[in-house]
Amino acid sequence: MRKVSTTRFSEIEVLEKDVIILPSGLIGFPELKQYILLDHDKGSPFKWLQSLDDGSIAFVLINPLLFKPDYSVEVTEEEVADLEITAEEDAVISVIITMPTNPQNMTANLKAPLVFNLKNRRGKQVILANPEYSTRHNIMEEVKKREVLDTQQAAETVGESVATESQAKETAASAAAKASGEK
Repeated sequence: MRKVSTTRFSEIEVLEKDVIILPSGLIGFPELKQYILLDHDKGSPFKWLQSLDDGSIAFVLINPLLFKPDYSVEVTEEEVADLEITAEEDAVISVIITMPTNPQNMTANLKAPLVFNLKNRRGKQVILANPEYSTRHNIMEEVKKREVLDTQQAAETVGESVATESQAKETAASAAAKASGEK
């Protein structure tokens, strides 16, 4: 176990088995290669990626699928070969977020996600070619967009149920009229 002095968390004790190695570092921080994942708060979707090489450097991470369920990371095998991922379920995807004073303006870097192999504790930041993703994707706008889509889908489902119900009533009324006319 080693002790690391950090700006955000004071002194932390780190077990070697918990250290995550990013052999290439992160964009803008290639010299920082050793990190630890820390919980933000109990039940929070956020994690901290704390540098062990420089205690003043820590990044807030989130699983992008929590706010953008259709997010897709498409990388070549060569891009992640050094992570030694043998099964897709061993890969964990996170994105770095920027949290300004106003949380409504919180953004996520969907262009350059982090891919981790939690089995061997290795990670890498990759740059995606998809032009739909940006380095400053507004999380709250995405959440609002999803809420609108969910509301529309719920309304369509209710509309389909109402249509089906009225069709059933018409069919029953038609059958009743036919039956009374046949008597």
